[in-house]
Amino acid sequence: MRSLIKFELKKMLTRRVAIVANVGMLLMLTVVMGLNVVQTKTEGNIGETLSGPTAIAHRRDVTEARAGELTPERVAADIAHYQDIAYEKLDPEELAEMSNATAYEVVAETYDDATRLELYDPYYITILKPWAVKGLEPYQYASRVTPEMALDFYGALADSLQVTLDEGMGGEWVYSPAERAYWTQMEDGVPEPLTYGWAGGWDNILDCAAFLVFIVFVMCVTVTPLFASEYRDGTDAVLLSARYGRGRLVSAKLLAAILYATVLFALGVAIICGVSLVFYGAEGASLPIQNYALASPYALTMWQAAAMYVGVFYLVMLGMLALTLALSALTPSTLAIIVTDVVVLFVSGLLPSAGSGLLRHVFTLFPMGLQSAFDLFASLFSYPLGPVVLDLIGTAALVYCALVVVGVPVAWRAWCRHQVA
Repeated sequence: MRSLIKFELKKMLTRRVAIVANVGMLLMLTVVMGLNVVQTKTEGNIGETLSGPTAIAHRRDVTEARAGELTPERVAADIAHYQDIAYEKLDPEELAEMSNATAYEVVAETYDDATRLELYDPYYITILKPWAVKGLEPYQYASRVTPEMALDFYGALADSLQVTLDEGMGGEWVYSPAERAYWTQMEDGVPEPLTYGWAGGWDNILDCAAFLVFIVFVMCVTVTPLFASEYRDGTDAVLLSARYGRGRLVSAKLLAAILYATVLFALGVAIICGVSLVFYGAEGASLPIQNYALASPYALTMWQAAAMYVGVFYLVMLGMLALTLALSALTPSTLAIIVTDVVVLFVSGLLPSAGSGLLRHVFTLFPMGLQSAFDLFASLFSYPLGPVVLDLIGTAALVYCALVVVGVPVAWRAWCRHQVA
């Protein structure tokens, strides 16, 4: 069996298209992750533009200066401090009445660079998030937060979840009582107080893991000829008439495909995680996912969320592998198989779904729909099946595991029952 697996791997990976696609994609992913570091930009303490590792180091220093537990007392004191800074020279009521663009210009003209940068400090934006008003700058709605409201930071955070459920994705989705209970219970399970700090490497993994969809595409291109090329080249007659043609050979093909796909996926993950953790740092792994998305109702740490997101894409890869193998065993047309894979991987993510909550829920389950970690952990996508409610993570896992359960047996049976002309 081992020799058969090696033989199938050699056939699969020595094709010119496979070599170019695999090496090219890994190089491209390395370049993209490198550019992700080089093109990072931020403003320094005196308003100068920093880029690359220098910008990352500055962001780390700014965040670490605010690191610590977000106790209600600390949040209330820091919001009061923010209000003192914001309204030292400007009237809060006048700011609240302005458009966000006008308010931004007024603040830029009134305060120096250091003060303006402090007003946009990610820490303050985070602690003001429960009272944020869409389309307004933070100093426009900060005045509405009284000391009593600030002390109830976690109550306000829980209330904002209920407001989100009431809004129902902008009116596109009506959450059932079971869904509301599910998300409320999830949010109640988040430990308090939250801890704020730097988790740039894990944050970047969550932002960049969606690039793994291109690894999945290259995998599909590589395994497409696994069965189809035997039909096209006429070798199916010889193989199927051989002693192990309908037994060990098909097992070797399937195992070789899984082994190859897993190694390729691991290399892609190593590039994304390696660059992120080397340049952005590995610290903050144990910080809560709320550092990435404050509204997230998941009781996860940053490393757990990153691992879960990567795990979802691994299941996507296995599902697409099973689909491609099934199609390869059913038809000799490699072009038809690749076109089908492209439609599933990419085209479905480009189809319009605005205005229809049902379409959004369906299209989000496709690989391109899973490209946003924020959707996975904070957008409250849920799929009610009677009294049972599954979140986006659980539903995606179910869908792609079902593809594996169906696709692999279909590939096996289609090859074994193939009638040679």
